[in-house]
Amino acid sequence: MILNEMTTPPRILKPTPLFNYCKTLDGKTKRDFEMVIARYDEDISWSDNYKSFRTIYNKGEPINNVEAIHLKNEGHHGGTILTHIIQNYDSLADATFFTHGSFNYRDDMIIKDTYPCHRLFSDFIVTDPNALIYIHRDDVPRPFENFYDYPDTAETVYQRIFDKPYPPKRYIWGAGKIVTVGKNLIRKRPKHFYENVLAFIMSPYNGEKPPLNIYRTRTLYMERFILLFFKELIEK
Repeated sequence: MILNEMTTPPRILKPTPLFNYCKTLDGKTKRDFEMVIARYDEDISWSDNYKSFRTIYNKGEPINNVEAIHLKNEGHHGGTILTHIIQNYDSLADATFFTHGSFNYRDDMIIKDTYPCHRLFSDFIVTDPNALIYIHRDDVPRPFENFYDYPDTAETVYQRIFDKPYPPKRYIWGAGKIVTVGKNLIRKRPKHFYENVLAFIMSPYNGEKPPLNIYRTRTLYMERFILLFFKELIEK
């Protein structure tokens, strides 16, 4: 048992219970609301009440009797979000809920049907084309910070993505790239903006195809900046 706990990722050790169906979606279709799940090896039965609204991007083994879009295990969760936006830019749902394949394995992003938690699951189930729903965090990285010894700092990655100086004040960011965003906010950026961000995540590292840890690290930067893709709100 001790060996299992040491080798099994927390997202697998803590399976997510089935979330309640939210009646906000009564009479709605996938044109109104879409749940986009980035899955590798997680049990996604927590989403079974939303079968008619979910789109699963699966980078792991096939799931029995579950329809999914297969992607190569590259680009991490951020790459999945960008792929969905790019491929569906002109046909996005009014609101899209982007999420991992499991919940509550990180202490900074607890999502449940009832409190106590950081955010209720039902908060993310909306059809507003101007929605932006996330779990707020305050610890914005300083310009000179980097992650896991990646050579670029937060400032240089920000400048690469947005082509302007790093914000002088705190800006909005949320935990875990778990976000519901309306199509109007997504389309405030042209499609080629998202293509350029995906190109950064997928770009060679030391002249070669990036290993998985580099994909993961690059999407940590994206986690800090993704809300600014949709809403350039700088918090005071």
